[in-house]
Amino acid sequence: MNILKTRTLSRRTMLRGVGTTLGLPLLEAMQPLRAAATAPPLRSVFVFVPGGVNVDAWVPPSDGSNYEPSPTLRALAPVREHVLVLSGLNARDGEVGANGHPLGTAPWLSSAPINDKDRGGYCTDVSVDQLIAAAVGGGTRLPSLELGCDSDSRNMHESNISWRGPASPLGKEFNPRDVYRRLARQLGGIDREKLDEYLESVRSIERRIEFASQHQLKNPPRIQLPESIPANYLDHVHLLCDLLVLALQTDTTRVSTFMFNNEPGRRSWNEIGIRENHHTLAHLDPRSNEGRERLAKLQKIDQAYVEIFVRLLQKLAAVPEGGKSLLDHCQILYGSGLAWGRLHNRQNLPVLLAGGAGGAAKGGRHLRYTGAAFADLHLWMMRNAGVKRDRVADSSAPLKRLG
Repeated sequence: MNILKTRTLSRRTMLRGVGTTLGLPLLEAMQPLRAAATAPPLRSVFVFVPGGVNVDAWVPPSDGSNYEPSPTLRALAPVREHVLVLSGLNARDGEVGANGHPLGTAPWLSSAPINDKDRGGYCTDVSVDQLIAAAVGGGTRLPSLELGCDSDSRNMHESNISWRGPASPLGKEFNPRDVYRRLARQLGGIDREKLDEYLESVRSIERRIEFASQHQLKNPPRIQLPESIPANYLDHVHLLCDLLVLALQTDTTRVSTFMFNNEPGRRSWNEIGIRENHHTLAHLDPRSNEGRERLAKLQKIDQAYVEIFVRLLQKLAAVPEGGKSLLDHCQILYGSGLAWGRLHNRQNLPVLLAGGAGGAAKGGRHLRYTGAAFADLHLWMMRNAGVKRDRVADSSAPLKRLG
């Protein structure tokens, strides 16, 4: 039988001719006739960066759609129309703990009430991503996908943001080949032109994984990493971003978390010419001569993370879906668990909300809030994803003005 002539195709038939089978995009040729007009599903992604930011270089000086970008957020220019900059959001006011860094990281997405602590002293009940996955994950092969660039998980509360329950992390995938294998599956076919485009994207990722593996052997990093992980951090994070796009595009998952790095940050950023420890830079007093000089380096690290995020958004925007783009059908939270790393404070967190959220969000603006809870944004995202819940953590109501 010529499957390319079949009007309705099974997503579970074998696709031959590829070394590894991968999930194909949920396209019209793969759906029953009655489902042709069904709206694309909403995807929810949570991207974490460690250590807080240089707040002075992060918060835009003006509001609204004509806001003047801050030095760090000038990097958003290529995707500005797709991103909401949110300032004035406070995380878990009144919560106390042992160390300021895990106090910002571990409960970043937690649904636990204030000061409802796990056995390690941090509030890590079921996380927002998992609450959404419980509602929408049944329609996909992977209910959720947890990614990260660091393999070290010795400090549970500094290396996890996704939790199935108190002190019960889901962990994360950091080896591109392991992620690739998780995405592998048996699939159906689509029309030849789109099939060829898709297979070429698969081959491109295969080639990059092979190159990364070979490059690893020639230039091992200072910290020994598992085989096939690139020695260059930017190569590593970009490869994982590409795999995330593929996972969302193929409807393999509709929920993901991605820790660009563990708390409190990388030991060095040689890729952008910074050899100092991120944590050390974040803790310098800006009132000192040394602090003023090195705050520029902290800002450069913040900008590097934003540029990685921008590239991810551009990849999503380039994928057509349902007459729009894949990015239009995503709600993507980006931010850190701290504002100033040196203060360990969680007031006025650095927060971005990207994507059209299925029509619920309107980007290109800076929205400034007064006294709103970060968890209000969590509640908004949950409601938008179809999760019926009145409260999460210290939320009071879904965050307003996003649409």
